[in-house]
Amino acid sequence: MAAHAAEPGGPSRGGTSGAVVTEWLTAYTDYLRRAAEQSATTLELYQQVTDSIVKGELAPTATQDMLGAFVQTRGTAYSDELAQLNVRFFSEMVRLGTSYAHELGHALVEDAPVPPAPPPFDASDPAGWFQQVGDYSRELTATVAATYQALVERAAAGELTPSQIQEAAAAYLGRRLPEYLSELGRLYFELLNGLTELRVKSEQEFLSGVIGRADGQVFELALTGPLGGSATASLSITNARDERARIRCDVGDVRRADGVGPAFAPDVTIEPEGLELAPEEEGQLVVTLRLDQESYEPSVLYVGTLRIAGHGEPRLEIPLRITASEPVATPEA
Repeated sequence: MAAHAAEPGGPSRGGTSGAVVTEWLTAYTDYLRRAAEQSATTLELYQQVTDSIVKGELAPTATQDMLGAFVQTRGTAYSDELAQLNVRFFSEMVRLGTSYAHELGHALVEDAPVPPAPPPFDASDPAGWFQQVGDYSRELTATVAATYQALVERAAAGELTPSQIQEAAAAYLGRRLPEYLSELGRLYFELLNGLTELRVKSEQEFLSGVIGRADGQVFELALTGPLGGSATASLSITNARDERARIRCDVGDVRRADGVGPAFAPDVTIEPEGLELAPEEEGQLVVTLRLDQESYEPSVLYVGTLRIAGHGEPRLEIPLRITASEPVATPEA
């Protein structure tokens, strides 16, 4: 009980604040360590690209030439991941704000109105969620204002004195502020680590693709065929694990590379549908895409992603570059 009754500036609060500072320093040290490890890996990939250029395996302009295709095919996916990071951060901030606003109001006025619940995040409509957050913020402000109004009325009626209000607020802050700061620090470093990992992931994926081009590996898959017909491409996959693996493939939405128009689901088949490979066994995948006239325009570049997943392995995403040529003219009978 003595710890709860301590003054805000007393030893109890000082010790708790010191713990919060230590926690923040630990989180910051961990962030710097992880960032240094990730940067070392990225620098190693840059060195491999440089070595390939020196050996003549890559053109000096390889990174510039491939950057545009990488941004077109993977830019949307990384933008979505960035949006998810930001939304998660703001969602937690909303939750914390609601919790502490209610607790502080209840500490001063026992029958304080309950604040509204924050809106749940809808991944399918992030813009709508931000609109709901704005509405929620206005409702929360109205609730806090009602609490303060009740506090003023009680003080005016002599039910509460200024010293009682000050003591109640100080006791609440002394008890809950360190925890609040701790949660804020956790949120901040989660966001910081997420942003750093996303940046490093994109750099390493791009550089690995450039190195793969030097090794003759597939960085992108080109599908070209006449409008109204189909385009076919194949690629080889090797199971590098020590156990049998089942390979699963699918193609994400396709859209114009210039961003014009909405994305759409392509009419695509992948054969074989289920590919099982023994350790070190190599298999062949054949991708066939129908270039229907309702979805594609001739001589316009479309981009998509072929996603390949195997048991226990990270998903491999191969950019697709799709172009429909003019339909082949056939003589009339």
